[in-house]
Amino acid sequence: MRLTMLRIVLFVAMAVLCASCRTEAQLDPIQTAPIIDTVEINAREDCLYREVARLLEPKGSPPTSLQNIAMAAARFCSHAIVARFHRASISGSDAQNLARDDQVKTEQRAFAIGLELRAKRTKTGVTVLTVLDGGN
Repeated sequence: MRLTMLRIVLFVAMAVLCASCRTEAQLDPIQTAPIIDTVEINAREDCLYREVARLLEPKGSPPTSLQNIAMAAARFCSHAIVARFHRASISGSDAQNLARDDQVKTEQRAFAIGLELRAKRTKTGVTVLTVLDGGN
């Protein structure tokens, strides 16, 4: 009798444990889906390359101008991602913190892209012509 009672208690305990494991494993789709997907990150990366290249001044410009370029490119290319943070089902302050952290990292990435593009221009001897100099 005692052995049967012990088996019943163990069976019930195991059933409860298994049931709790199954319900914990079934998370909401919002919790399992990332806020930002790879497509958006890749699109922003492409945008950063285009914008930094477009805004990049001729070689010899001071690093502060590169920082301004990085900030402008990051702001321009991050609109969709910032909006996604604010639409995510997280608190307003968490969304702002995530957006701010993402903006800082994006500015750093844009600055690195600017350095990379400058180095390539210097290495290949490419000069940027403006309309004002008439190509001279």
